[in-house]
Amino acid sequence: MGKKRSKKPVEKIRLSGRNIYTDKRGRTIYYDLVTKRGYLVDKASENSAVFYKNRFVVILFAAILFGATFLTWLQAVIAWAVMMALAEFAFRKVFLKKLEPVTDVDFERRISALQYIIENKERGRVIVLAFLYLLFAVLIILNAYIEKYSPGLLIFSGCLALVGFYFGILHIIALTKMKK
Repeated sequence: MGKKRSKKPVEKIRLSGRNIYTDKRGRTIYYDLVTKRGYLVDKASENSAVFYKNRFVVILFAAILFGATFLTWLQAVIAWAVMMALAEFAFRKVFLKKLEPVTDVDFERRISALQYIIENKERGRVIVLAFLYLLFAVLIILNAYIEKYSPGLLIFSGCLALVGFYFGILHIIALTKMKK
């Protein structure tokens, strides 16, 4: 009689949302739309995967910070474009090369942000995040009004406020669906 193999438990990691799926063994897969391939994301690659998944937003905020502090807006846009190119190059040529490609991506098993919040975050943290996202939405509009931004920056601030409002509502919905 053969020995039974004990299955190694699948570790939960912090990835969810667009392009994040699971394979038939429950492992976390990042699906790259450009290469049309799935890549296995293990616990060791988690922090890098979180950064690269959010690289566009992180770099956008860095460019805004540059423009607001020590660069002109033209220099900030140029810095943003250079940072985007470098981040995309690092993502494609360094990060994805380190990950194991997989072929059995189950597109029916996408890990949604709502599902992730419900299953992995504590109620207190979800309450605080919902409040902070909604507060961010209000304060970004208030700041644009007080600072008398140009129409372009007002629209941009409105878009950021919508994002904050969306994530605030997402956390409120998650809160209502969480077990007490």
